[in-house]
Amino acid sequence: MKSLKLNTLIALLALLLVGQANAQTPYEKGMKAALEQLFSADGGKENWQNAANKFERIANVEKDKWQPHYYAALAYTWMATKEETLSLQDEKMNRARKLVETGLEASPDNVELITMQGYADMLSIAFDPGTRGQTLSTRVFQTFGKAIQMDPTNPRARLFMAQMQDGTESFFGQGHEGSCQTLTKAVENYALQKDNGDFSPTWGQGAAERMLKNCQKPAEGEGN
Repeated sequence: MKSLKLNTLIALLALLLVGQANAQTPYEKGMKAALEQLFSADGGKENWQNAANKFERIANVEKDKWQPHYYAALAYTWMATKEETLSLQDEKMNRARKLVETGLEASPDNVELITMQGYADMLSIAFDPGTRGQTLSTRVFQTFGKAIQMDPTNPRARLFMAQMQDGTESFFGQGHEGSCQTLTKAVENYALQKDNGDFSPTWGQGAAERMLKNCQKPAEGEGN
């Protein structure tokens, strides 16, 4: 009888420990729900706005966490790409920049946030290349260069650097060896990337692989 009671107690304790291990904190639940909405296959401004709102609410509570600021900023940059006027695009981008700045207060010299700064500037160039290309391009290259120097394994910094290089090469009618080399390294870095469970970014691999496929296509007329 004593043995049966002991076994029952051990089983109950084991179930309790498993339950505690699987329990999620409010922060974890909130982040997972917001991330699912941000990266939903449906996409679109409404989903991204709702996700941004969730991340900002989390950020207001979890002031020592940089990740909510990062993803809220990402949501606003994506929303900007769906706006039809430059003023609305800039409004979203300014919101993204402020979120990144607040995130850097919680996590100074954070490579992902610094990369996001460059990403926001890069999109701003795309919205008005004629006016902003000359003034912002150098800063964007410097930002991505800084991020790569800080963490050579960061795939997003290399992906965005490659996109900037590709645009510059196309503008000047140059070959794409430089951007393709950077893309190759980005894809290699993505392959080594691990999800460490703290909601650090892992996105962008598909875009890098699609761009790299274009590098691997034979030049027009080759083989004819």
